[in-house]
Amino acid sequence: MSILAFLILIIFGLAGFVAIFFTNIGTLIIFVGIILFAFLTNFSIVNIKALLIILFFYLCGEVAEYLLPAIGAKKFGSSNKAVIGAILGGILGAIIGVGFLGIGALLGTFLGIFLGAFLVEIFIQKDLLKSIKAGAGGVVGRIGAIAAKLIIAVIMLAVVAIGLIKH
Repeated sequence: MSILAFLILIIFGLAGFVAIFFTNIGTLIIFVGIILFAFLTNFSIVNIKALLIILFFYLCGEVAEYLLPAIGAKKFGSSNKAVIGAILGGILGAIIGVGFLGIGALLGTFLGIFLGAFLVEIFIQKDLLKSIKAGAGGVVGRIGAIAAKLIIAVIMLAVVAIGLIKH
């Protein structure tokens, strides 16, 4: 087993975990690291079957990334249009936030989700309390998405660990 392969796995794993909080690509970073690790170890530790399992979990994380904020906004009483506003606001906020040394992506995402749902709801319903609840629901959903992606990242790396144990 190559020391380089392990270093890549560790670096990509750690970077991915940190990125889960600040960007939408944390699990992608981990997935790419696992693919590189598999390639560098000639798929002896992480085979194609394991990669497909890891890919499945990665894709689940991506679905959660966009679905949970929408569900959160909806559970807090927002309209379908406000849910779309939350999704678009989160994407726009993350893009704008990246301009602040990348760290602003987290704040930008939260603020974008909140404002997206809030502004659409206030425009449609003209009810301040409902609008605040819709925005808060989107933010709660985003926090749920971060938690889900952290769990998924652990599962992805656990699949690799199982491969290591078997090897």
